[in-house]
Amino acid sequence: MSESRNIISKLKFIGKIQKGEKINIKYMYIQPQGFVTQLSRTFVNQCNRTNALNFIRETIYKSFIIYKELEKDIIRTEQKSIDSIDKKSTLVYLKTDIDNAKKGIINIKNTYIDDVKLSCDFDTLLQEIEAFLLLTNKNDTEDDENDEEWFNIEYIN
Repeated sequence: MSESRNIISKLKFIGKIQKGEKINIKYMYIQPQGFVTQLSRTFVNQCNRTNALNFIRETIYKSFIIYKELEKDIIRTEQKSIDSIDKKSTLVYLKTDIDNAKKGIINIKNTYIDDVKLSCDFDTLLQEIEAFLLLTNKNDTEDDENDEEWFNIEYIN
């Protein structure tokens, strides 16, 4: 679970990136764009846009995996258990964090607007996030319908 918390924390971190900011992957902090940052990223804490892309991509993909694993756990366990309810709320927060990460990705994409290939890589990642969110929204709607059927069967009869 600590691995999942770490990924979720990184996901929240990505969502907080503002336009013009760069991220230091090694020490997990945000750096403003400028000459001092450029020197620091070149000589002291070597970090570059490719590292940033890989960090963001890896975090997003791992969050997708965490989401799917939680979803499977809910299906495997009894749907009405307290543990299942806790996992369902975690899914809601995780989906929100994934959605919020899009803002940070758009902001960092704008920071590196001069790099067409990197911009295309971020666009592709944003499309993957959108596809994931659409799929989970579809599944949520189906689950809500099943929950309503379960409610009607259990409590009305």
